[in-house]
Amino acid sequence: MKRIYTLIGLVLFSTMGMFAQEANECDVNLSLEHDYAKARRYDQALPYWEKVYKDCPKHSEAIYSDGTKIFKAKFKAAVKVNDTIESDKYYNKIIQLYDQWLSYFPTSKYVGKIYQEKGLMMLNNKKGSKAELYQVFNDGFTKGKSKFSNPKALYGYFDAAVEMYKNKKLSFDDLINLYDEIGASIETSIEKYTLMMEDLQKKQDAGELMKTEERKLKAIRNNIPVYTVVAGEMDKILGELGDCEHLVPLYKRTYEENKDNAGWLRKAARNLSNKDCSNAPVFKKLVVQLDNIEPSYSSAYYLAIMYKKEGNTFKAKQYFLKAIDLADKAYDKAKIYFALARMDAKSGRKSSARSYANKALANKPSMGSAYLLIASLYASSANQCGTDEFSKRATYWLAASMADKAARVDPSNAKRARKKAAYYRTLAPTKSDIFIKNMAGKTVLMKCWIGTSVKVPK
Repeated sequence: MKRIYTLIGLVLFSTMGMFAQEANECDVNLSLEHDYAKARRYDQALPYWEKVYKDCPKHSEAIYSDGTKIFKAKFKAAVKVNDTIESDKYYNKIIQLYDQWLSYFPTSKYVGKIYQEKGLMMLNNKKGSKAELYQVFNDGFTKGKSKFSNPKALYGYFDAAVEMYKNKKLSFDDLINLYDEIGASIETSIEKYTLMMEDLQKKQDAGELMKTEERKLKAIRNNIPVYTVVAGEMDKILGELGDCEHLVPLYKRTYEENKDNAGWLRKAARNLSNKDCSNAPVFKKLVVQLDNIEPSYSSAYYLAIMYKKEGNTFKAKQYFLKAIDLADKAYDKAKIYFALARMDAKSGRKSSARSYANKALANKPSMGSAYLLIASLYASSANQCGTDEFSKRATYWLAASMADKAARVDPSNAKRARKKAAYYRTLAPTKSDIFIKNMAGKTVLMKCWIGTSVKVPK
């Protein structure tokens, strides 16, 4: 018996040694492959990658993340020379790798991104039907939403969903729920990148931005407007299906079964508010219910929207201020302060409007719309804030400087802000006016509610 146990022990030791050797070889080959792939030396990486892919396909996710990079480079090279046979071969290999990645590592934290990249590969190369695209994107969004955030993928997902609805493979309720989910995802991405941008801009202003951070800031500034465009394009493809005529009956019909679901009430309120349906009785019904079962920033904010729509600005202001007290995030507070600024601007309370706009900027320094509002307040006060024609028109320099700030901090509003700044400057004194009045480099004081000065250009 002792001899048998000894033999078994020797066999196990030998087997374990063999597995350890194989694992070690996998690590070595993977390390060599990864170093080459990281340096984009894909031809040198390929032999090592093929070895580890064949011998130990479940060893590491890096096999598939690096493999897709290697074959995407080969795919692009084949496309560039119009070699359809090779490009199709590499395309199929890439799709295969995504599928194997998901099969071997179904609980990967990157599952949403894997599906996203597979769907984008299909979408960009016009492969697969809308139903197939919908399935891939839907799997990614539902299984790994936090990693599914590419704006083109979000748009492709919704576009495929609309097609599914038209073909009666998706209900109207599910389509609107998806519209709301993707819209919320877009808002989350915009908020995340905006906060990152603001931090980098602070470092830039302090002269502490490194080269890598400069590139990152540039990429973020280019990326943020894309999300805004996608949201607008989603509205276009949704078309009339997303208007009050369709949404109000939907929420009336589904209210009773969801009236105790705070999450549903918030989504419904958000959707109706965004689509300017806040004067509908069902909006009031669900917002009041939301405030009853879960008083929060959201319920106070939507009650303010409701009262504002009814023309009760006193109650609207009360609830906006309550929402500010309940809000945890500076981003949300900025939105409410800006709403208050617009209300006061519309009522002619310019000083108060500027004060609220500045509070919005204190919470969200990249809110270009707040700078543009202040610019319009200054521009509309030109006649009342100057003592003569020159000082009146000098107010437009002040307005232009606010528009310049909007263009600098807010990429989504940059184009409009630059146009506004240029327009305001056409209304300001000309070089001839400055010469005749001998005002170059001097300071003009605004004596009305503006209470500040502007320096005349030299």
